[in-house]
Amino acid sequence: GLTQINNEDFHTCMFACFLSQEEPKKVHQALKDPSWIEAMQEELLQFKMQKVCVLVDLPKGKRAIGSKWVFRNKKDERGIVVRNKALLVAQGHTQEEGIDYEEVFAPVARI
Repeated sequence: GLTQINNEDFHTCMFACFLSQEEPKKVHQALKDPSWIEAMQEELLQFKMQKVCVLVDLPKGKRAIGSKWVFRNKKDERGIVVRNKALLVAQGHTQEEGIDYEEVFAPVARI
């Protein structure tokens, strides 16, 4: 027979159907899933809204510090995925002593 479930559980289950349950390791994997694309767009929108960075031309003779996407599932207390979160972080480990240590940057901003 049919089992009755409460409204909150039903809505949680329906919402979870639209979220990716797996965390991609590479950007090309994330770009195949609309929920991860949306998470990436949300991260970039937050950068713009909070004026985290400004796009500029790379000065001649300077080397850019790379960035990478990190993908995480945010879960509720029951372990159900409630949100896909994409983070764009700086690869600070690529800095070389004496070359680009004069510039200050924060790989992840605290807000």
